[in-house]
This record gives sequence, structure tokens and C-alpha cells, in this order.
Amino acid sequence: MATDETHFEKLAPRRQTEFRDATEFDRIAFAMRALRRLRTRQMRVVVYTTMSTLQIERGNDPRRGKGATFALVGIPPHASREHIAYALAELAGVASVPYAVQALLADSGGDS
Repeated sequence: MATDETHFEKLAPRRQTEFRDATEFDRIAFAMRALRRLRTRQMRVVVYTTMSTLQIERGNDPRRGKGATFALVGIPPHASREHIAYALAELAGVASVPYAVQALLADSGGDS
């Protein structure tokens, strides 16, 4: 007598909640300044505009040598400075993410 070991499972759709900031500012320019301050030298980062959520993809870049990585960072038009700074600080692997976020926000001044 054969047993059927097939098992199906229904997964709940992934839900993301993001704060929507209606403030007008150049989000890509803010991200580029933040990346310069975070000094991601071993990581090549591409920043682009996305429509829905802040997206980060990361991987190894063996063509550039041992330890080199790349990241693709998609920033939606409603992302807040805080959200962008937090995501980039985590991506850069800083020791103290909250401190780095505060420093990046202080450095943004009144950028528009």
C-alpha cells in the first residue's frame, strides 16, 4: 500500500507597511549623499526609482575581487528620509544603525 506524502501549504501574502512621506525632496540625491557618507567602497551600489516599495537586492561581485559586493536600491517617490537612511545604513553594515541614521538626517539639512 503506497502512501501519498505530498503536502501542500498555503502561504499568506507578504504584506509591507511603509510610511508615506508627501514631502518634496530629491530622494535619489539624498540616497547618493548618504552612500558617500557611509563609504561603501567594497560595494557597488545602483540607485533607481521604483513605484511601490523601497527595495534592496544584494549579491557578491566576484569580477571585482574577493569581498566585493553589489546592491540595487529602488526608492519609491513616497519614501521618507528616515526610511532611506535606515535601509542604507543597514546595507552598509554600520555598527550603530540608529546613530548613523541620525547623522545622515542631520547632514541632510534642508535639502529639497
